Amino acid sequence: MRTGINPAKLDSKIAQKYHHRIIIPVFIPEISGYFKDLMEVYRLCIESAHLTQHGRSAITVVDNGSCDQVKTWLRDLQDQGVIETLITHRENVGKIDAIMGAARGCREELITLSDSDILFRNGWQEEVEKVFMNFPKAGSVAPFPIARHMYYHSSSTQKAVIKGELGFKFKETSEHEMIKEVYESYGWNYDPGYDGLLPVVDSKGVQAVMGSGHQVFTIRRELFFGMPKEPSFIKIGSGSELNWIDKPINELGTWRLSTLHTLVHHMGNQLTPENNLVFDKVVRNNHVPELISLPELKTGEINRLEHRIYAKLFKIKNDSRPPAPELTVQFKSL
Repeated sequence: MRTGINPAKLDSKIAQKYHHRIIIPVFIPEISGYFKDLMEVYRLCIESAHLTQHGRSAITVVDNGSCDQVKTWLRDLQDQGVIETLITHRENVGKIDAIMGAARGCREELITLSDSDILFRNGWQEEVEKVFMNFPKAGSVAPFPIARHMYYHSSSTQKAVIKGELGFKFKETSEHEMIKEVYESYGWNYDPGYDGLLPVVDSKGVQAVMGSGHQVFTIRRELFFGMPKEPSFIKIGSGSELNWIDKPINELGTWRLSTLHTLVHHMGNQLTPENNLVFDKVVRNNHVPELISLPELKTGEINRLEHRIYAKLFKIKNDSRPPAPELTVQFKSL
């Protein structure tokens, strides 16, 4: 039996409050071994995201089967207003399945997927959004550049260069040490003569870097519905990020880009004194921008043969550099 009227029906509309959502998955099954110091690493990640985000942004944390101590900590962060949304899984459902489920439930136009060991610097969000506003077919934007990503599922961007939609040139970075730090955090060697030469595209007088990684990057919401809809059933790795996110962004005909400057740090599973020094410089972002209205994004799949043709044409026309120095991996991530 129902009596009266549900008050929500009298004022049923919900005003749009945010245009940018940050999704951070957390998996700490125990406070020992590999995971012993991860709570401190993840704390800096979440708190730096909270401090640097503007007033049109909110954070979703996906607890992917963490231990009780971590669950309590995350609930406290939500009570404090650091986390806007907390999704809790009793068991690990896999990284990709956890973040894809969270992303498809978002209403914001821009969705940042971030590993939980990323340290955000002030200005990262504004610079990422600037790229989206000026590159009409931008599908994803990472807040740090890596030159070697220019041929990593970037043929849609190369096609745009060939067709004259984007300008292109190689440009030496002014941040050799910061990019080197990113390389070293992945166990890669850094060759300044090659890795410090960024493949820069420009649109409307704004510059970005061709290609991106997937440790942290922002994606247009509508693209998540063009990605594989079946679950991966993969805990982590094994090509899950490649096949569920990276390839589809490119194959939908949109551009994978990065900011010209390095606006985040990769911490790994061990907090360093340098990480703390960077975090100490982070200040609260009190700016509340206008809600953005992105250019209409038209997607259309291109086949693999077309991918190969445009990548080859781009390389012949624009890349006369010597072969890339061998990328030496110093260690393998777990």
